[in-house]
Amino acid sequence: MPRWILAGLFSMLIGLSAPVAPAASYQLRIPLHDGRLEATELSDALLQKMHLPALPDWMPAGSIPMGGIAGNLFVHALDQALGDGFDVQLQQDALIICADPQKLPHTIRQAKSAVRIFTQTAAPEATAEQRRTWGLLLPADVKADRPLVVLVHGLDCNRQNWQSMSRLLEEAGYQVGYFSYPSDEPIDQGAQLLTQQMIALRQAFPSLRVDLIGHSMGGLVCRDYVEGDQYAGGVDHLILIAPPNQGSSWASYRLVAEVQEHYFLWRNDPDWHWTWMITDGLGEAGVDLKPDSEFLTTLNARPRREGVNYTIIAGNQSFMPRIASDLVKDSEHLLPQQMMSWWAAQSCTAALDRTSNWLSSQTSDDDGPVSLESSRLAGVSDVVILPADHSALYQSIHGREPAAWEAIRERLAH
Repeated sequence: MPRWILAGLFSMLIGLSAPVAPAASYQLRIPLHDGRLEATELSDALLQKMHLPALPDWMPAGSIPMGGIAGNLFVHALDQALGDGFDVQLQQDALIICADPQKLPHTIRQAKSAVRIFTQTAAPEATAEQRRTWGLLLPADVKADRPLVVLVHGLDCNRQNWQSMSRLLEEAGYQVGYFSYPSDEPIDQGAQLLTQQMIALRQAFPSLRVDLIGHSMGGLVCRDYVEGDQYAGGVDHLILIAPPNQGSSWASYRLVAEVQEHYFLWRNDPDWHWTWMITDGLGEAGVDLKPDSEFLTTLNARPRREGVNYTIIAGNQSFMPRIASDLVKDSEHLLPQQMMSWWAAQSCTAALDRTSNWLSSQTSDDDGPVSLESSRLAGVSDVVILPADHSALYQSIHGREPAAWEAIRERLAH
């Protein structure tokens, strides 16, 4: 199956070259060979119709089996992805395509959405396995008389990143829930999913007090719900940890985080499928995170939600001082103390401790990905700045409590 999906994706991307597409509608007939559609013939037909040069010889070829389930899935996936702009008919000896270029995607974001829908439809089993991890995960027995804290992860992360924080919250007596979403697709789509599920939660437990804690981009997802038109009420605290309210220049390098996320899933989730790299988004979130993006401009134009207690927790240390401090500290174990006098070993250890402490005390105007200026938000006066980087704010590093924990504990208690 992966081979024909890849061939279909490649041909589909050729067909989405909207800027040079002909203005008039057209029909293509691509012959089948022993029941298979050659991807190069499909692509070449589309290229010729759009007056583009032929594909180079080194371009990988493939074929798509058009009989049985695979053929039906391919046709259905194209119809779902391209809607009224593409009509595909499968005949016994040919594939007939009727296209209206004016109704095809005309922007990069629209094309990415079409590719994502195609992949979701063409690989239904893999998509279903991925979707089971998305949405609101609640305790098995929600108690309406106890506060529920919902944790929302950031870009290219998942609920596993909250392990340390959730343990502390549970020990403090809180019920803990998680909201997971396809964090590489447009941020407002993740917020729409949160909105739907929070409305359902509110209907099931009208008196339940809910506190939302979002890390990084997860804070924007929470804000989009709380400050949106469909807010269902019931949120007491909205705690934003390292929120890129004004965007992040690191958004341009999000591919590294995407690779890291899927490497982790590949190693730890037996259901992982390569199509997940497409169906969780194609970088739209990174575009939304850029300063002055359309998404941020719209979001920040909204007023803060009356009745909700906002807190922003930001860090003023970058990753490098913390990593360097840990490396220096760990190097104490490498000292060949059996070859040194007791005094010399103690002196070296003391010097390393001083260097490690000095490095760990270095501050800056950002936590790495998010600057202090970007974390600020008009109308929010409860701002806590801590000597921690983007990850150490909410995760346990070398056994230490998340740096934001005490600030969170104090606010949830009131």
